[in-house]
Amino acid sequence: MNEEIASADELQILLNLVDEISLMYPLYSRFQLFEAKPEGEGYKLSIKQGEVDFERQQSYFDHLADEMPSYSDFAECLLVSGVISYENSEEFKDMLNHYRSLKKRVYFCPDTNVIYHRFMSVSSLFKPEEIILVNTTGEEIESSLNFKYASSIISELKRLTKYQPFLLDEFLNRRMKKSRLAAYIAMKEYRELRMQGIEVEGVERSTDDKEMNDFIIVRTLRRFEKERAAMPVLLTADRQMADICEAEGVEYFHFSIPHAVRADYCDSTSLINLIYNLACVFGVVRLNSVVVFGEFRGKKGFDELKLRFLDENLYDEFGRHLRICRRLMRLGIEN
Repeated sequence: MNEEIASADELQILLNLVDEISLMYPLYSRFQLFEAKPEGEGYKLSIKQGEVDFERQQSYFDHLADEMPSYSDFAECLLVSGVISYENSEEFKDMLNHYRSLKKRVYFCPDTNVIYHRFMSVSSLFKPEEIILVNTTGEEIESSLNFKYASSIISELKRLTKYQPFLLDEFLNRRMKKSRLAAYIAMKEYRELRMQGIEVEGVERSTDDKEMNDFIIVRTLRRFEKERAAMPVLLTADRQMADICEAEGVEYFHFSIPHAVRADYCDSTSLINLIYNLACVFGVVRLNSVVVFGEFRGKKGFDELKLRFLDENLYDEFGRHLRICRRLMRLGIEN
């Protein structure tokens, strides 16, 4: 097969070789996710699928429907990539100025779902000294890391997949969707934030019960507030978590996730991030005539993608440019 292992950054080489971009999910029937056309310094986007479209395709997979890409997965990949933002993000920016004007020291603590959305990294709104993490969130993420596909699950998925089921061979003994989300998005974000801010231990050990973990996080922040004479602000996109904060008297900001995807433009960096995140979360996508695997046999690094070229001329051209770029990178020339 005409294949290359490339990093997320090296996707730019591929984008430079195509005029217009069409991204599809190949295991659903004629399922184009979006089109992207160069415009100005970025790309004009056209989103092609909505919530009903995803639900219809998932329904064909019976008891394994949750293992297949959902509209929520799609919208969250757009969030993680910086293509769209929370509906009330501008309101939060106003609140951020208010918090910083207070005499009391203010810390911002992301809930588990906000970590999955990579809001703190993507928005670049926060100073390292303002960030606090409750280790309960890290433990929640770690508990989701090691769910892998058994051969029986792959066989069942292939039986239910009407289109290109052979692509699922790459997933054998690799991470399931829940673990891909945790490994490629959430844990990466948690580790980066931990290097910047401070991590505090939960008032109790985390459990397998999400609701109980929510209480542990909020009560840990309440203890932190008393011990440090500071104001921790929990950032969450979960209404239930906001209610717990109300009950426990902890400051919070509740973000609203966009229901309808209205993404119509993004810069090149966001587009590369989007393709990478969709490939990792969905497991595989198809960019024009190139199948892009985010999960595959022999994958060694989180940043690796497998590109399978169906157009031999494009494969040859990409390989030539890839080798040139890698040689230039090894020279270590800086601007």
